[in-house]
Amino acid sequence: MVKIKDMDIKSHTSFIPKKAFNASNASLHSKGSSIGILFLLTLIIFISALALSLGVFLYQQFLIKDTESKSSQLKRARAEFEPTLIQEINRLDKRIQSSRNILGKHKAISSFFNLLEDLTLANIQFENLEYNVDENGRANISMEGKAKSFNSVALQSDIFGKSKFIQEPIFSNLNIDNKGDVEFDFTAFIDSSLILYENIILTKQIKQFEQ
Repeated sequence: MVKIKDMDIKSHTSFIPKKAFNASNASLHSKGSSIGILFLLTLIIFISALALSLGVFLYQQFLIKDTESKSSQLKRARAEFEPTLIQEINRLDKRIQSSRNILGKHKAISSFFNLLEDLTLANIQFENLEYNVDENGRANISMEGKAKSFNSVALQSDIFGKSKFIQEPIFSNLNIDNKGDVEFDFTAFIDSSLILYENIILTKQIKQFEQ
């Protein structure tokens, strides 16, 4: 009987620590599960951040390369375009300069006719006008004329002498015809600024602007 009690006591005393051990294992298992979930979340966040950073970096590299490529294409296009444009501009500039030179040298006698009409007295007539340019580029005219009297010729000579556009006016070979009119020859030089075509155009533009 004593032995049986001893066995019961041993059996009873060995049963209590087993419960405590199982509770401890459950607690450790719960803590391990919490740590595992936290680690997993941290790992996911880290991988996501790393992937995002890598994506941003790769996109930046793509933008840099794309910008460099477009810049290179633009430089090549400019290098091909600019020489052609410059050549065309130079050709156009030469044409404009040539036209200006031709225009600057071109003389229009029509402006002299307008001046002659304004300065000629009512009792004087001119005819047989000849226009020439000498070796120095000076324009000279020669005309035949008629006047009612010598006084009219003298007055006309005075009027021409006061004009800055008629230079060195000379009345010569004065004679009286069978009708009593005074015949004469007239020669003079014309100021080049009067008959230059570009000045005529400029004068017309000024008059239009004033109107």
